[in-house]
Amino acid sequence: MTMNKLMLSALASLLLVAQTGCHQRASVEAPSDFAVLEATDAYDYRAANASGVVLAVRAEQNDPRGSLDFWSKALSHQLTKAGYTQTSSEKITSNGGLVGRRLSYETERRGRKHLYVASVFVTPDKVFVVEAGGDEAYFDQQTKESIDRAVS
Repeated sequence: MTMNKLMLSALASLLLVAQTGCHQRASVEAPSDFAVLEATDAYDYRAANASGVVLAVRAEQNDPRGSLDFWSKALSHQLTKAGYTQTSSEKITSNGGLVGRRLSYETERRGRKHLYVASVFVTPDKVFVVEAGGDEAYFDQQTKESIDRAVS
């Protein structure tokens, strides 16, 4: 191997390590009545309140490169296929000015109604989904407001 190839190989390895080390995980500010949980492979951030309502954030590459409309419809299709019924869809804007879409659903688990809300934001490189879900009985006004503040 020539010296140039060796240097290029070493440089490529360093760049790969640097990119991996600099990856920023998506997160939100935890509502005061939520406790932060350990992140998982599927979620960059998770928190739950004492009643079991969970707030989670994940970020994926925008690949295939799609618009907010594309990713909102893809998520909606996936949830509908899994047995969720969509109850609303509305345009939202984050405090930073990023336009998104809030999709609300309900489903039944063990005879109880559960709510699921997904807020989708899309940039040229990333798709961010802020999710909240739990038993409808515990989605009181304070919980809804806490989730809305975190999404913003």
